Amino acid sequence: MTLRFAADRRALFWSLILFPALPMVAFSMPRAAPWLLPLALYLAYCAGVLTHNQQHAPVFRGKRANAAYSAWLSFFYGCPIFVWLPTHNQNHHRYLDGPGDATRTSQYAGSDTLWAALSYPTRSALAQTQAIRRYVRQKRRQCGSPFQQIIVQTAAVAVGHAAACALAMTRWGMGRGVLTYALALGIPALFAPWAMMFTNYMQHVGCDPRSANNHSRNFVSPTVNWLVFHAGYHTVHHERATAHWSTYPALHARRAAHIDPALNEHSILSYCFKRYIRGPGQRRGRSATARGARLERARAVLDQSP
Repeated sequence: MTLRFAADRRALFWSLILFPALPMVAFSMPRAAPWLLPLALYLAYCAGVLTHNQQHAPVFRGKRANAAYSAWLSFFYGCPIFVWLPTHNQNHHRYLDGPGDATRTSQYAGSDTLWAALSYPTRSALAQTQAIRRYVRQKRRQCGSPFQQIIVQTAAVAVGHAAACALAMTRWGMGRGVLTYALALGIPALFAPWAMMFTNYMQHVGCDPRSANNHSRNFVSPTVNWLVFHAGYHTVHHERATAHWSTYPALHARRAAHIDPALNEHSILSYCFKRYIRGPGQRRGRSATARGARLERARAVLDQSP
C-alpha cells in the first residue's frame, strides 16, 4: 500500500481516522449526535472532495489498495464513487460547462437565484443518470475489474449503511437508533453528493466556458483550502486534471494574474452570502443611488433655467 504522494498522509488521516471516529462517538453517546452534526457535515464534504481526488489522482500505487480505498470512501460519500467517471471525468472535463456538459450551469446563469443554486444539485443529478446507466451497461458487458468495482462500491453504500442503521437500532431501539444513524451517517451521506454538485454550480455559474482563463471561479482562502484539500482552486484543476491536489496553490499562483480578479473569491460561503443574501440589497442600493443622482442632475438643470 505505497502512497503516490506524501501529502495524502493527511487525506488518509481524515478518511481512515476522522471519518469513522465521529459516527463511533455518536453511536456510543447518542446525545452527542446533534452537536456533532456540523462536524459530520464538514467531514462529509471532505469525503466528497477525496472521492473526486481519488478519481483524478489515485492515492495508492497498487490497484487492489485503490479499489479497497474507493469502496471505503463510497460508504462515507453515500454514493459509489465510480459515478464520477462518466459524469465528471469523461463529460464535465470534456465539455467544461458548455454545450454537451450534462452538469452545465450556463442554462441557469440568466436566473442565478438562491433557489436556482439550491435546486441545481437535484436537477444535475437527474441529468447525469443516463450517462451513469450507460457506463454501468458498458462495464457489465465487458465483465472485468471495473464492473467488479461498481458492485463492490455499490454494496459498500447499500449494505454498509443498512448494517450501520441496524446496529444503531439494536443498541438504542428503533426511534433513537434511527435518529442516531441519521445524524451520524445518513444525513451526511445525503449531503456529500449534494454539496459536490452545489460546489460545481458555484465554480462555474456566470463564468465563460469559452475563455481560456475565465471558465471557472476560484475560492482562494488559504485556511479554507487547507481544510478542504485545496478544492477551491478550480481553474488549474480543469487545466491539469491529473495534477495532485497538493500542487494546486502553486499552480494557481502562476495562473492568477491571467484570471479575471472577480473570479477569485475568498470562500464559497462568503461568495454565497455576497451573491444571494447581501446582493439584492446592494442592487437596490445602487439603483436608489442612481435614481438620486438623476434627480440631482434634473434639479441642477431646473435651477439653471431662466
